[in-house]
Amino acid sequence: MKKHMKLVATVATLLIAAAGVITFEACNKKNEVTNNIPELNVVELSDMDKEMILFGEKMKAAQKGGEIMQLEEAIRYLSNYENFKMCDASRYSTDMERLTIESIIPVTEGNVYLSDINAIYESNKKQIKDKLASIESDDKTVYCIFSRIDENSKDGENARVVTDAIILRGLGLDIPSPYYFDEEQCWQGVYGYCNSCTGGNAVDVLSDRLNQISIVGYVCMPGYTTYFYDHVDTCLYAEDFPDPNSPNGQYGLIHDDYEPLCLYADDMRYYLNNMVNVVTAWNAEQLLNEKVLSFIMYVDFNNSLLWGTYSNVGCTHVGFDD
Repeated sequence: MKKHMKLVATVATLLIAAAGVITFEACNKKNEVTNNIPELNVVELSDMDKEMILFGEKMKAAQKGGEIMQLEEAIRYLSNYENFKMCDASRYSTDMERLTIESIIPVTEGNVYLSDINAIYESNKKQIKDKLASIESDDKTVYCIFSRIDENSKDGENARVVTDAIILRGLGLDIPSPYYFDEEQCWQGVYGYCNSCTGGNAVDVLSDRLNQISIVGYVCMPGYTTYFYDHVDTCLYAEDFPDPNSPNGQYGLIHDDYEPLCLYADDMRYYLNNMVNVVTAWNAEQLLNEKVLSFIMYVDFNNSLLWGTYSNVGCTHVGFDD
């Protein structure tokens, strides 16, 4: 089976009010800024619309060495704004592509300049639009964007920001029913090579099937665009999922230390059922925070890793960035 989710760049190793710090809760200052931005005075705008418009205006007007934000909060706002101005989360497909962009941002005592956040935004926007333009499809669009801090990269003076743009290449490909696995085929394990495995890489196939089962469309009322915001990640490594009844006899996900070179239809169904059960439990937990599953992937990473991203869902009629 053809792998439809591609890693096209380096994969990521997975306002506080104060003097000089930008804040969106300081009423007097917020009202003053709002009065100078006519777009904010439209009655139909939601609070989130206004917050994002205000952030975008401040970010784009920021001067080098001027306003600062706390790093984590700045990246949260950046990620939300990218989705608000560039994405349509209602259009999910089995034919998606992941573009990963890495940026370095200077950090001083946990803070970053708003002008540097804007530089990342403009660079990300250009690279995403260039990638989108290179795809020959009438149905292409950006589904969602996740900007995160690589916690392993922070050295006190700089931080690495990793941005994943999930791009819809088309409206979907003709793939089998998610639980159907041909009894005459077999699938290649994590790192082994099996000449007789005509079904493809087991992890890739299971990731495609899990996406087909787990992701549902979130559609706003006509005239509004659906977008995700305030993302959180959750993950499960194979070695953290003990299951003596699994095909490998040790773990509930594919594990190279115990896996045969070839997996068969019953093996694939067993692992898929396990992953669906895990995602169902994650969904119930995140629903308490009003978050929904926005992205799921199963990848080869130290004997396979199941990774889910959960987000709040917003609706806006504010247009995209040109």
